[in-house]
Amino acid sequence: MNEKDNIRLNKIKRKYISEEKLIIAKVARKTLRYIEKNTENFPNKYVVLRNRIINTCYDILEFIYRANVFQELTDKKEVIVKIQMLNFYLDEAYNKELLTHKKLINYGNYLLELDRMVRAWFSYEAS
Repeated sequence: MNEKDNIRLNKIKRKYISEEKLIIAKVARKTLRYIEKNTENFPNKYVVLRNRIINTCYDILEFIYRANVFQELTDKKEVIVKIQMLNFYLDEAYNKELLTHKKLINYGNYLLELDRMVRAWFSYEAS
């Protein structure tokens, strides 16, 4: 990519980041980046588990945006299901000694915060 393309790409990124009003999406992106950064070093033997963890993170973010735009109950339920699945995958990574106990606790805290925010958001909209 040349310099002109990089400048254009950075303008687009700044536009969407600065206009991000959905706090839950910010928290989800922060969590996604944190988990993705720390699961890159999984051995090749566990590439499927690593990919599931990362894909589930992206799915969570996608369903948060879908739930915000389309206001459908299925998308809202899917966010919660994906958070629970991500928790399961991280627990499996811990059981296979790919994550330390400290990292698992940190991930769990991030996911708990995200889960509480999502559930509060959905209950607020339901009322």
